[in-house]
Amino acid sequence: MLKANDIMTRALVVCEPETSTAEAAELMRDRNIGDVLVVNNGELLGIVTDRDLATKALTSRDDPRETPVRKYMSEKVVVGEPGWNLEHVSEVMAKHKIRRLPIMDHGHLAGLISLGDVAVHSEKKGTVAKSLQAISQPASVSMFERRGVSAMLAGLALAITATTVIAMRTKMPMLSDMRKQRTQKRMVHTAKKVFAAAKDVLTDAATDERVQSMTERMRSRIKLAM
Repeated sequence: MLKANDIMTRALVVCEPETSTAEAAELMRDRNIGDVLVVNNGELLGIVTDRDLATKALTSRDDPRETPVRKYMSEKVVVGEPGWNLEHVSEVMAKHKIRRLPIMDHGHLAGLISLGDVAVHSEKKGTVAKSLQAISQPASVSMFERRGVSAMLAGLALAITATTVIAMRTKMPMLSDMRKQRTQKRMVHTAKKVFAAAKDVLTDAATDERVQSMTERMRSRIKLAM
């Protein structure tokens, strides 16, 4: 039976805790990966994932170029051992609802296993399927974790549209009648395009009361401005 040591990735992508959040994101982009391990002098301090960046960094007002990645990393890292069989690895991932498991060998960081690695090599597909289901459908998750970055961006698009329409509306009295008509048409056209693009995402996310409330507020603001 295959062990963690047989399938783990040894070419690890790491950064230091003072590395900027932007640099960590660039590492993920350039290496086409979803996480970066945070280490200091070889010691594993934490892990930062693409989800951490989406749910924490993107929703913060901090400058990602100036903010160290330690602010967003997960410090309580669940780790595995090289000798674990893949079924045990999968069970640990399901229990802790994680998709990536750093492997430690006698206190030293030796590798990393993803749920995808386990799925490819495991003979017991049912165990992997159950683990994936447990990870993908946690009992209690936030709006962004449940709906992804798409809902967040759609909400931001609505907020930006509302602000823009209101700002343009404020300047309307200073325009000539003809320019007012043209500006009014552009405002309506822009608002319709944004709503059309965001409609499906917002509908899907509308089961969350916060998303629903935010959507209604943005629509009301635009209606009032018009």
